[in-house]
Amino acid sequence: MSRRLSWRRRWGLGRLVLRLILVTGLALWGDLLAGPGAVALAAPDHGVEAAVAGEASVTVAHQAHGAVSETVGVFAGRLALQLNPAVAAPWWVALTVEPWFPVDLSGTGVVAGSVALVTEAYAGLRFPAVDVYVGRFQLPLETARLTMPFTLTPHDQAGRRPGVDGARTDVYLPTGRLQLGVVRAGEEWTRLLGWRQQLVGWEATGYVLWREDGLAAGVGASGLIGSTVVYGELWSLKGAPGLRGSVGATGYVGDFLWTAEVGRASVTAAGGAGDETTEASVAAAQLAYAFPSGWAVIADALVFLDKGAPAGGGGLAGNERAYEVGVALSYGLLPGQAEVELSLRRQVRPPQPAGLGLAGGLRWFF
Repeated sequence: MSRRLSWRRRWGLGRLVLRLILVTGLALWGDLLAGPGAVALAAPDHGVEAAVAGEASVTVAHQAHGAVSETVGVFAGRLALQLNPAVAAPWWVALTVEPWFPVDLSGTGVVAGSVALVTEAYAGLRFPAVDVYVGRFQLPLETARLTMPFTLTPHDQAGRRPGVDGARTDVYLPTGRLQLGVVRAGEEWTRLLGWRQQLVGWEATGYVLWREDGLAAGVGASGLIGSTVVYGELWSLKGAPGLRGSVGATGYVGDFLWTAEVGRASVTAAGGAGDETTEASVAAAQLAYAFPSGWAVIADALVFLDKGAPAGGGGLAGNERAYEVGVALSYGLLPGQAEVELSLRRQVRPPQPAGLGLAGGLRWFF
């Protein structure tokens, strides 16, 4: 999807610094609401503790689209580092790097996209009733589980989810959590106002975002009805026809975990390149089961409710119904340390040839 750039991209460093100061000032103001002495900081200490965790994987994947096929090897991983003061102090630093290096094994050409992506890199300040984040951090806005009606942090082609750059303040009030932020997502600056309210057995959220291409507003909720979790969200985006949203439920049938969802969400456009997306009405479902022997299986499906695959510009391509189905099987070689994975996926996006993907890999956790 093409992005409209405006004169706001040329704002100077002074404007950004001013915004960060305003966000931090709002954090201190919110902290004062917590009572006298709320902004007092702990005595400085030079000792620092580092925590490191992550995973690494090697995968071989074969994909076929009609008469065209390719085999790719992928070396990927995730490394998360967090620095904390050795004694209680109101700060911490987090860094997360996710490398992804595909290698062409079929001799059809060079596979693009090799990069070690920094998905998080921020410093945090913690007051008794306020958290402040500055840098690159995750900013999930969605309530949906299987679809994505609206987000500032979409997944890339490797399945990674880069954070946004900027500053964010979470103010914890007796009645709920107030969220304020100024962030840069992609090529756009966005100002954010959010609210999260805990209810008895339920949680509700609301967001207003001032983007360079217009206003976006959304609400979401999730809660228990009996033993089933139900959830939903609804978004209004300037320039987008109608509303985007989803409604779904998840629960157990015996030892099977099921999730079902229907909505209008962002999807990859048929014939689109890279991260080109459009919107479509879809239904999605997932079923998972873990065997006592250490095996686990997950099956999922996504069906486009309108005939034809969504194409760039919001139109439909072809007259057949588009869908995706897949199944993944994993086995824990060393519980919590290593597992082997196998997956099979079929994708139908007319008028393109149907695609079939088969992958197998080994994953280590540390």
